Amino acid sequence: MKFQKTIFTFASFVFLVLFVPQILWAAPEETSVTQTEGKIYTVIEFESMFMNRRKEEILKTLGEPDSKKQVQEKEVWKYNQIVKDMEQIWDQNIMFDFGRVNYIWSDQPTAGKK
Repeated sequence: MKFQKTIFTFASFVFLVLFVPQILWAAPEETSVTQTEGKIYTVIEFESMFMNRRKEEILKTLGEPDSKKQVQEKEVWKYNQIVKDMEQIWDQNIMFDFGRVNYIWSDQPTAGKK
């Protein structure tokens, strides 16, 4: 009986040492993968995919924008860090006129973020 307790204790210790750290370290990696699932577009890809598209199509593809505002009496949606240009990640603005994208421009990348 004492031999069985020793074997069980040893097996439990080995399990804890080998598998628990892997389980604990796996959780943050899974979280970071889900945070970076969004596609990063090149400028040309972004413009060719979304120029002259309706709001509904943009929402289906990109989801809700990070911010909405009015510029020159037109609605502007901003998506943060969605376009890669000059090896940096940029914010992308989309201006709508009559419910369609009629102008797209990028903001300067946030300092320190790549």
